[in-house]
Amino acid sequence: MNFFLDTNIPIGYTVIHDKWHEQSKTFIDNHENDSIFWSTLVESEYYETLNDIIDQVKIFLENCKSILKTNENDFINYFEFENIILEKTKGCALDITKKQKILESFWNNSLLNEGISELIYLKFSEYLHDFQKVYIERQKMLKKIMILHDCGPDNYLKYLNYAKQLYLWGIHKPDCKIIADAHDCGTTHDNLTFISADIKMIDIITSHNTDFLNIAEFKSCN
Repeated sequence: MNFFLDTNIPIGYTVIHDKWHEQSKTFIDNHENDSIFWSTLVESEYYETLNDIIDQVKIFLENCKSILKTNENDFINYFEFENIILEKTKGCALDITKKQKILESFWNNSLLNEGISELIYLKFSEYLHDFQKVYIERQKMLKKIMILHDCGPDNYLKYLNYAKQLYLWGIHKPDCKIIADAHDCGTTHDNLTFISADIKMIDIITSHNTDFLNIAEFKSCN
């Protein structure tokens, strides 16, 4: 089978703290023997987004470390720990879902039953040191699976009328460009299915006639 992935699927697969991680991982793991494509644009978007997320996570973790270093009070349980950290890191750009998943992962991996301040600080320092390795390893795994459909970054200009039609339906401009890439991929790979984690976008597209596109089906990764 042939699949073309929206950027949010490779990101969800790589970033274990992403809200779409389980769905993205399950989809890719279940289809790694099929042909899974992304385009020049999607690959570029993936690396740009991933680098931004890694930078945001670093800032969040450093903020957490500073909070824990100066904290003198023990935490009654995990939920008190999470609430205090989230309250004090509101200024960090990282979205709250990733923050929560990172904190849960730290607590569970550290086998903490109680929140002794000094112990938490020491364990968090160790956790911070190794976090990026997980993302990098998953990125390497992804690269072995993905097939590049090299149509260039401005491929959508070849299909401007199609992109405009998608935009009129309410599809965001970056997604219109990605779907144009998938359409181009479908010219050489039959029965191509477009996969995205954006359920709202999929619902909009599937409510219209898409016969003008070389895409057999639009599906969510769920």
